[in-house]
Amino acid sequence: MKKRLIILGILLISIFSSCLIYIPEDGRRGPVYTERSYEPDYAERTSAVISLSFIYDYLSGHGYWVRYRHYGYVWVPRRVPRHWRPYTYGRWVWTEYGWTWFSYFDWGWLPFHYGRWGWDVRLGWFWVPDTIWAPAWVIWRAGDIYVGWAPLPPEVEFVIGYGFRWRIRELPHHYWVFIEVRRFGENRLLDWVIPPERNITIINFTVVRDRISFKENKIINDALKPEEIERWGRKPVTRVKLQEMKQPEPARLSYSAMSLYKPEIKREQAVPKAVLEEAEAAERIKMEKQVSSAVELDRIHRREEELLKKTQQLELENLKRKIEEESRSVTTEQKRKELDVKLQELKKKHEEEKKALIKRHQKEKQEKEKSVKKENLRKKG
Repeated sequence: MKKRLIILGILLISIFSSCLIYIPEDGRRGPVYTERSYEPDYAERTSAVISLSFIYDYLSGHGYWVRYRHYGYVWVPRRVPRHWRPYTYGRWVWTEYGWTWFSYFDWGWLPFHYGRWGWDVRLGWFWVPDTIWAPAWVIWRAGDIYVGWAPLPPEVEFVIGYGFRWRIRELPHHYWVFIEVRRFGENRLLDWVIPPERNITIINFTVVRDRISFKENKIINDALKPEEIERWGRKPVTRVKLQEMKQPEPARLSYSAMSLYKPEIKREQAVPKAVLEEAEAAERIKMEKQVSSAVELDRIHRREEELLKKTQQLELENLKRKIEEESRSVTTEQKRKELDVKLQELKKKHEEEKKALIKRHQKEKQEKEKSVKKENLRKKG
């Protein structure tokens, strides 16, 4: 009898022990961070998970994967507008994550929220993959006339608790995209991007904002405050809710919500199925640029000339207004002379910008004419 009771007790213990769940004394383990990545909190995890292999396959239909000497495999988009730069074909939206980029490209949910953009003379803009999501990997410049942003290059690391880690803090001036601050809420920002010939001058009219916040395990792009945009642009900024999509589809935007695919990306060892060498990729990209019509090129040139003229005039009017205000005050004669010198220097810079723009336009027209002649000869042959 005693032996039977012992056996029965052992059976009961084994049955109940199979129903027990072990809970560690210190509770759930917190997130683990590295210098280039972080694990999102469980409350922030998305149900969607994709792999690097998926990214390689997905973007192959929209561009070229290129074996690049500095970063391994990089992606160059196809069928982008002439003179396109990252974060121009779309608009800015204020969400709980700060300024969030809403792209008009079908593939925009990926390269503008993960990874970094770099520039090469032959390839143009290229994207380097990474797994960390952000509303936009950009830094800002702002002033009472202009607002600008620039994509972060691959060398810039984001470190939790520290911020950006730079080797060379200054970005090349052509990285910057500038518009008038009153145009910041426009739906088609590409139509309001000021020609890059003006960038050096405009940089002096703005102050850099080069930080991204990390709050409640979220990366927040809030270096540029919505109150500033409202004050400078004299238009209200509406905050919308960011909603996650379940499939890799184009982003959607309504008055109250922005829908965006925001998956977790698994780190793995993978390579693209189709890879071009730099020289071959450069040749293909050059041929594609020649396809754009002469009508489109003329339209772009007229728009750039108009934007250059209007923004230069705006700067001159602001400076002249300041000189008049100084003249009515008790400011010294020396101060007024300094302002007059600044006015003459600004006019000189404007003339140099205009010459540089005309020179580039002439070069682009000549290249276009050559490509048309080659195409006609090919057809005759």
